[in-house]
Amino acid sequence: MKRWFALALFLGLLALAAPLPQLYDRLEETLRQVRLENPTQALSALDRAQSLLRQESEGLPPVLRDATLLHLQDARQAVLKQSRVDLEARLLLVRHLLGKALYDGFFQAKATEKPLYLSRLIRATGLRQARVQGVENRPSEEARLQMEAAYLQLLAEDLSQALSASSRPQAYLALARAYARFLVIQDSPQSTLKAQDFIQALAKVSGGEDFRPEVTAMGQRASAWRSSLRQPKPEIPAPPPTTSPSSNSLPPVSSSVPSSPPTPPPPSSPEPQGVETFRTPVWMDPNTAQSLRRQAYELGYNYTFELLEVLDQALLEVGLAANALGRANPNLAREHLERALWRFQIQLEPIFSLVNPSLTGQIASSLIHLSTATGIRTLDVFAVYEGLEELKMQFSQGPAATPWLSFKLWVTQSAGIPRAVLFLLAAALSLFPLYLIRLTFGGRNVYWNLLALAFLFLFLPIVVEGLSYFGAIMADYGGTPFLAFLSNLSIGQGLVPYLAWGNAIFLVVAFAGAGLRGIAAQFGLLKERGREVATLAEQKPSATTLTSETIVEWDEEF
Repeated sequence: MKRWFALALFLGLLALAAPLPQLYDRLEETLRQVRLENPTQALSALDRAQSLLRQESEGLPPVLRDATLLHLQDARQAVLKQSRVDLEARLLLVRHLLGKALYDGFFQAKATEKPLYLSRLIRATGLRQARVQGVENRPSEEARLQMEAAYLQLLAEDLSQALSASSRPQAYLALARAYARFLVIQDSPQSTLKAQDFIQALAKVSGGEDFRPEVTAMGQRASAWRSSLRQPKPEIPAPPPTTSPSSNSLPPVSSSVPSSPPTPPPPSSPEPQGVETFRTPVWMDPNTAQSLRRQAYELGYNYTFELLEVLDQALLEVGLAANALGRANPNLAREHLERALWRFQIQLEPIFSLVNPSLTGQIASSLIHLSTATGIRTLDVFAVYEGLEELKMQFSQGPAATPWLSFKLWVTQSAGIPRAVLFLLAAALSLFPLYLIRLTFGGRNVYWNLLALAFLFLFLPIVVEGLSYFGAIMADYGGTPFLAFLSNLSIGQGLVPYLAWGNAIFLVVAFAGAGLRGIAAQFGLLKERGREVATLAEQKPSATTLTSETIVEWDEEF
């Protein structure tokens, strides 16, 4: 028995010491089941991987977690489209994003934990064992240089394969693999490459354009990077443990691989010759209009209506998310929000950040938060919908201050566990005053009972709101998805709870009015005391006093 207890204690300590390796093991086992030959099994495996990331990603930086969730969602689309190339590219990025977290965790981990990180890193990114032999026993700077050199060797091989590929799908996969390698070591001080270089090259491969000059230039810069590693500088700091939201990781990761298969569409030039087809609004100054037009051409928009159509598609996804929440289906709502987030970040944010950068950033933050939060309400989604509509209007009329909308978008950041805890605590505390009223005045006096009922209906919406959040938490984290229907009891969810809340307030007024009137009559505070006061006066003998005050016996009346 003691041996089993010691083993369990060791495994528990191991889980606390290395959450990332264990998370990767579970995700790797799940992703092995993603096969186009069995779409149903593949979609189920991707759903489990997303749930695992949402529930057990303690050691994963939020930026990497959100980007991984987006690529898993795009992998679902690839399965539905039966696009083998797109699916493989998405899974490559998923594994290397996890590899980026393992790579950073390797330098932060204790000496006894480094082998755990290194073994998973090798499996996640295809790193050659011989190139990193004994790296866990070296100082951090030497280990970093050795691992960077190994990744740059693989990156150079991938770029070479992209140049010699016999078809665009093969070049697309090789270039996506090179981009994935770069993501792992993108924070290196010696880096001579940028994520945007890979994104532009991938866009040209997918668009049927000549991509070889860009890939050749990237290969030359990668060689210069490798050469600089042979002359390490003592003052070079170790890589940061996590990726900051301001780095190049999230936007490039989200925009690296188009959601469509890499079969080349009809070629279109980045900028039309002779005449400008993308019309900018009249309120824009020439510099802003030129920057916006250039960005639109880079994203493939030749006409303004094409941009507005994509914005309408994002609005449609947000509306479908609200509809799914109204039917107590939070998982489907999150899927629609993830699609809206991907479309917004890749196809809309680069342009609308030139129109109103503050509002654009708030919408992106709200979409990122709501797509992974638990217990979201339709009112949260409506705030994002309103924000997108406001962006659409400001594109044609010019930027404007929207303090109320900005405040509502800020409030959406409270969705999830913080808001759920707040309402659960309020629901629990609201029961205590009801208990005290019943304990103190309940029983023989009907008017205090009516007043207690008024308090009950006053606190009832708070109790029901807490119950709805309890159902959302149990559905997402407790393995009881059938409890998600309790979300429909929330006032912020639909019309029926709103009307029920109005009726509850009517009952509060009715019971409180009846109870307080009766108590006031018993105290003799009403001019017309009614039948009950007259009866009371007949039953009680008159008392000779020096004043005209009414005597009330506590035991008899209360």
